[in-house]
Amino acid sequence: MKRLFVCLTLFICFPLSGMGQSIQLADSLFKQGKEYDDKGKMAESEFYYREAYNLYRQFQDTASWLRAGKEYASAMVYRSKNEQAMKLYKKLLKADHPANDTYNRGDLFTSMGWSSKRMGKVDQAEKFYNKALPLAQESGDSLLIGTVYNNLAGVYSNRGDYSSALENYQQALNYYKNKRFKAITLSNIGRVYVELSLYDRALEYHNRSLKIRQEIGSVHLLANIYNQIGRVQRNLANYDQALVSYKQALDNSRQASTPKLTASILNNLGLLYKKLSEYDKAIGYYEQSLAISEKTSGPGSIATTINNIGQLYWEQGNKKEAASYYRKALKLREQIGNPYDIASSLNSMLKLTIGQEDFKQAISYANRLKAMGDSTDSYDMLQKATSYLGRIGQAQNRDEEALQHFKKAHSYSQYLSPRRQLAPIKDLARQYHKLGSDSAVTYGQKAINIIEQHRSNAGALSDLKSGYFGKHSDFYTEVASWVLTYTSDVARAYKLVEQAKARALSDELAKASQNIDEQLPEKIRLERNQKRNRIDQLYSQLESTVSAQKREELRQKIRDAELDYASYENELRSEHPRLKALQSPKPISLQQAQNSVDGQTAILEYALAGNELLAFMISRNNVRVETISRSNNTEELATELTTMVTDFKDAILSNASRTKLRSESTLLYNLLFKPFEGDLENYSNLTIVPDGALAYLPFEAISQGDQYLIENFNIKYVPSLTSLTLLKDPETPTRKDLLAVAGSNFVRNNERGLQRDNLNNLPSTLIEVDSIATHFKNASILKDEQVSEGTLKRLLRQNNYQYLHLATHGIIDENQPNRSGLALSTDSDISASSAEDGMLRSSEIFGMNINSDMVVLSACNTGLGKMVGGEGMLGMQRSFFYAGTSTVVVSLWNVYDRSTASFMNEFYKSLLQQDTSRSWVDGALRWIGWEQSIPFGAKAKAMREAKLKMIKHPLFNHPVYWAPFIVVGR
Repeated sequence: MKRLFVCLTLFICFPLSGMGQSIQLADSLFKQGKEYDDKGKMAESEFYYREAYNLYRQFQDTASWLRAGKEYASAMVYRSKNEQAMKLYKKLLKADHPANDTYNRGDLFTSMGWSSKRMGKVDQAEKFYNKALPLAQESGDSLLIGTVYNNLAGVYSNRGDYSSALENYQQALNYYKNKRFKAITLSNIGRVYVELSLYDRALEYHNRSLKIRQEIGSVHLLANIYNQIGRVQRNLANYDQALVSYKQALDNSRQASTPKLTASILNNLGLLYKKLSEYDKAIGYYEQSLAISEKTSGPGSIATTINNIGQLYWEQGNKKEAASYYRKALKLREQIGNPYDIASSLNSMLKLTIGQEDFKQAISYANRLKAMGDSTDSYDMLQKATSYLGRIGQAQNRDEEALQHFKKAHSYSQYLSPRRQLAPIKDLARQYHKLGSDSAVTYGQKAINIIEQHRSNAGALSDLKSGYFGKHSDFYTEVASWVLTYTSDVARAYKLVEQAKARALSDELAKASQNIDEQLPEKIRLERNQKRNRIDQLYSQLESTVSAQKREELRQKIRDAELDYASYENELRSEHPRLKALQSPKPISLQQAQNSVDGQTAILEYALAGNELLAFMISRNNVRVETISRSNNTEELATELTTMVTDFKDAILSNASRTKLRSESTLLYNLLFKPFEGDLENYSNLTIVPDGALAYLPFEAISQGDQYLIENFNIKYVPSLTSLTLLKDPETPTRKDLLAVAGSNFVRNNERGLQRDNLNNLPSTLIEVDSIATHFKNASILKDEQVSEGTLKRLLRQNNYQYLHLATHGIIDENQPNRSGLALSTDSDISASSAEDGMLRSSEIFGMNINSDMVVLSACNTGLGKMVGGEGMLGMQRSFFYAGTSTVVVSLWNVYDRSTASFMNEFYKSLLQQDTSRSWVDGALRWIGWEQSIPFGAKAKAMREAKLKMIKHPLFNHPVYWAPFIVVGR
């Protein structure tokens, strides 16, 4: 009997040529169908049941015909052939035969109810179940009675009557002795607890169900429970466990070929990746889910995915598209009548109407949601309704009224999971600040504590952690601003700012510093590299494929491979002791920041906090903080900064006059430097920690009076002070001086991939590497036909180099930062089976062991990448840091071939002339730990000397030639 659960399978049918037509054959076919049925192979079971059914009818064996017909119809339901199944069920009901007794008719009505519910026809399903129950009770069959109670509970759950649902599920458990049905009912109880936001109870019931299903071994049963466990873990903010669960669910569902469950899993994967701000992956999974649902599911499933797509568009700022999807979803859900689904759509409509300042309609929606919460005793609905009423009051400047609503919302949220408490606490904190109350700090810290806990559960991959954290990082700086306003506690404010910066990078550097990956068994490292390489190979194929159909097939393979890799990393972290024990590094304190600088160095650290900019100037003996706001300006400060940086860079790139450059940089100078102008006169070195659009800004080219800033300071950049402390100078006793690569010849390669089209030859890179090599005794050079991806990787595996210089084209992929890389010449055309694609990509660098003092990326845009809140720029320099490099030189825009050759020659000449020796006293103090400062280093000083030479150059004195290159790191 199959009336309870949802499962999916996609397999081929097998011919029966040569088989004799007999009752014995029909029995054999039926048995074969049952065996496939028990394994969850529904395509095969449907085929064999159908053949048995037809043979029994042919030989007029009515009892067997009824038995095979029920199983055949049920198999069709699993395959989403609901209308055909219903016709067969009705035909079976009409059979006039002793075998069609009370039990059999009760069983048929139960199956018809089950099929109706799968089609979204809940009222029709309840009618069938109510017809089945007295027949089941009359038959005395405990399994059938339990099944009817279970399915009636599903109807009540679908309508939001959870009390009745739990009562009926318990009744079902009382009757069930069969393991399969007990497992299903236990998971159904878990689903009710999910709807009630009692996730720990839900997980308890799901795990009980999982244990039984593993004993049974059915793939479609396992797919279903893993999907449900994934949902619970997602709601608990255990994102790594959720990813593993969904991966296992998808693997099992694809073996079981039941499309409705596959659609559900894909939809849930979309939800998870949206939660982690991986929007491209999210929309890909949603679209796959919707395409399946529109063919096989009822309006409820379709509405869920449509509403989710609307939410995704909303988060991306595409409100017009979001509104269209929201309205479609609400209309479908109102047809069904489930209050919880309607509530979900009302939430969406409230966001929309408040954003459109249609407050009258918004209040109507909020009151409707509140009434639904009262009638269903749903704390979740009540919390959301009062939160929205608070936001409406806030938008209308009814601040005391808004505060009372937010207090109520916070009270309701205490009955929900910590994840659901986060938004109400943030709302309450912000409203207290709006009213000038220091309670903002108290509630702000409570919210941060929740974020920190959830961040640790975001997954083993740094992009998942950064995706989750990016949505909340601004709140840290917001709270830091409140701390300065209400307590003047600069140390606490600074710690919050550092907590908000480059956390994923710091995690990766901490892992690299402990050599944890190198301690993993060779088999695991090999598997990991194979999974990474598989993803890279698929992307390479995608770049060189023109066919739309083939590209979509490759995108699907990429999604599967990325999911497989993420799931693998999460499982690895949970199973391997060293990875499991790894803790995130603590953010640097203000005192530690002061101790990290020597007497000649000052730190300028910036942090955007709402419509304010926090600017810290930190030196060994002094700390100053300025809060810069634009309260009289209607434009957001972050937007204003972006405009200022863009205008200044555009002026440089257009070769604007010195007068024009001074004019464009005045606002930037006044905002970023003028508050500290007097203090900075005492320092020669500046370490800059940018935020937001400032990561794109060449600070050196800002005018300070008649001079550029670089004429007065040595300047370098770091993503955060915490990450700087984790960057260690490589300690390799035997290594060569330099490996320089000139990627000069590209015209012959422009057919090899979409990313490599139209790359110009770079003849001056040959001059560049030759001139640089003259400054070293032990230098290796790759140029002309010697340059290939394979050769470079081999040399880096076999040797250690103090300096690595890569003069070639840089290709930036902002959507997929791991695909960014450096173009290298190759000797043969790229094909689907090529081991290399002629690109040294970030994902490949990440897995290498480079251990160089400095890597110079003498290419275009190598300092750029994907901007992620809280992390800053996800660029190639991060991969080199992880690979063991302490300093990376990158560029902020397209550089000129000839001027770069001249500039780099001056840079290395100056670097080797720098007096990097320190007194033996300084070295001794540092060795015993009394001197804690991090040396400013020779690289930034050499960079300044090279730029000063260029400023005096007759041809290359404009910032467009020398300003793009910056020093990042030690």
